[in-house]
Amino acid sequence: MTLFHAVQIVLLAAVVWLIVDRVRTLSYRSALDAAAFRRALVRLLRFDRLEQAETLVQAARPAWAAEAVWPVFDPELDDDERHIEVEDRLLAIRADGEKGLRPLRIAASIGSALGFIGAAVEVWWVFNGDHGLRKLQAGLVENEGLGHAVLSIALGIATSSLALGTWTLLRNVARTRIMDARRVVGSVEEVLGMTDLDADD
Repeated sequence: MTLFHAVQIVLLAAVVWLIVDRVRTLSYRSALDAAAFRRALVRLLRFDRLEQAETLVQAARPAWAAEAVWPVFDPELDDDERHIEVEDRLLAIRADGEKGLRPLRIAASIGSALGFIGAAVEVWWVFNGDHGLRKLQAGLVENEGLGHAVLSIALGIATSSLALGTWTLLRNVARTRIMDARRVVGSVEEVLGMTDLDADD
């Protein structure tokens, strides 16, 4: 293994760390059965059971759907601040969903490029490098260079495939989580708007 391979392994380790962080956020911290949560929340609001609705949202945090709608129930907020805070939460959720995805995409490109560059360097070394005493044994230089080139390509393909495949999967999960949060907010705002109209009548 060469110094170039060490750089590739560091990149692969960084990709794995980023994937673990994103999976933890998107599959655990932000996860919630948003459809069931939205139905239960809307049902409570329709029957004016606001305290139970607040308790439900509080219990579901820090799932994104609950975090997005929490300002509607937060007792520490003034009524004129609630809508603005909800929009801020949605923007923050979108930013959190997109966080780390672009670096994964970039790492996929860098990983494949490093693999082929490493292979090219090793081939150059076979024909032009300083081989020292290795030249005394027939085929040793060629075998060593070929082995290093194959390892470079393998590390590059592994990094690129892992980063690109995970990027595709996590991007879809992030979009789903963001859409779920928006749906919950829209449903709650719709129900509360209907309640306000009924009260005015």
